[in-house]
Amino acid sequence: MVRLQVTAMSNLFYRNLRRTYPVVKSAQGVWVEDMDGKRYLDGCSGAVACNLGHGVTRINEAIKDQLSRVAFAHTSQFVSEPALKLAQRLIELAPDNFHGAGPDDGGRAYFVCGGSEAVETAIKMARGYYIEKDQPSRHLVISRWNSYHGSTLGALAVTGHPARRKPYLTMLKDQPHINASYPYRCSCRITPEPCHSEVCAAASADQLESMILKLGAENIMAFIAEPIVGAALGAVAPPDGYWQRIRRICNKYDVLLIADEVMTGLGRCGAAFALDLWGVAADIIAVGKGLAAGYMPLGAVLASAKVAQAYGNGTGVFEHGFTYSGHPAACAAGVAAVEMLIEEQLITSVRVRENELFAHLNKLAKFDFIGDVRGRGFLAGLEFVSNRQTKEPFDPSMSIGQAVAKAAMQLGLIVYPGSGFVDGMKGDHIIIAPPLNITAEELSELVQRLERALELVVSRQASRS
Repeated sequence: MVRLQVTAMSNLFYRNLRRTYPVVKSAQGVWVEDMDGKRYLDGCSGAVACNLGHGVTRINEAIKDQLSRVAFAHTSQFVSEPALKLAQRLIELAPDNFHGAGPDDGGRAYFVCGGSEAVETAIKMARGYYIEKDQPSRHLVISRWNSYHGSTLGALAVTGHPARRKPYLTMLKDQPHINASYPYRCSCRITPEPCHSEVCAAASADQLESMILKLGAENIMAFIAEPIVGAALGAVAPPDGYWQRIRRICNKYDVLLIADEVMTGLGRCGAAFALDLWGVAADIIAVGKGLAAGYMPLGAVLASAKVAQAYGNGTGVFEHGFTYSGHPAACAAGVAAVEMLIEEQLITSVRVRENELFAHLNKLAKFDFIGDVRGRGFLAGLEFVSNRQTKEPFDPSMSIGQAVAKAAMQLGLIVYPGSGFVDGMKGDHIIIAPPLNITAEELSELVQRLERALELVVSRQASRS
């Protein structure tokens, strides 16, 4: 077998040095092949990044064409044609508050290398906005528990995932957190089913106002959240009314709303940006993952017209930068990916086919340990529980989410597991997020393989008891 082992002979710093990983050889469409010739159906687009599938000639050619022209130009010296074009495409997709009467008074895009950098940049951009507005006391960012915003220290400070934060707590700036809206485990207990009560949505959103009043509005610069919680909760969408109320609270206290759309943006949830599903516009949008469809490291921060104008009417300087910001080849990949998304009408397709995906997944509720099937568009989550009536999660030592992912991998299916979201230790889920252009036949095959993986986990658990 051609398989790298974790030995002294391997110099790669693996994510887990106690695991052995297959070596990827090639990929095409929704299929990935390793060096042993085994094929895997990519049921989660890598890490919800390869939104257009693998081996897309159009994107590959765009990268190669740009590399033949110029591979690198630093943004303190030049801008590139792909960066200018991609910025235009993204602002065209953004909500109305990103549009101006002309190109010089509308929103703007700042390019980075990925989601963590995008969140770091969004936070610093918000801080700079208030400095330009002569409100330097505004320095705090309110975020939510059960969230993931990135691995860098600033992004980790606003992240609300205890296990990811724990090793680095002494290094993190203390930022305030409120609870996320989590319909399946709503504390009102009105119904054993996921709660979509507007009363509970309002109560959850009102935690933001309470925190602003507690800390003083003059000290708060932004509220950051994922419109639909991704890796930390497994595709949890709030009830209608939640985001509208959040927007009103931010307006009331002049607090910027930062939407972390790194996972949810660019068609993944059946809209250009997931907040569009509730008719709500953010002031700053962080994007990544699907922006270049996984073909190049690329992220972006979209500044609304009012944010961009604050800089333009002030010093004009955003004191921030990365060596590879606006990399020409990465932006060329982004242009090709975004134009493909638009021309092939994939955003509309996902919105139409959402029911197709969830019709398949809801059939898996026959397994007693699936407590909730949730999500929007092509971002779906399955939460696993030991008791469906009480919603009691599994003992963390059982690692059920990882067990499902491992069984799926053995059967040639890639899914995205998560854990620790109920109390910092307990809680297991997987995310299903196939490429947006997956065929009906491939989608059916995905769920069939997942069903067999779930059966395998049940069988293994029964043999141990």
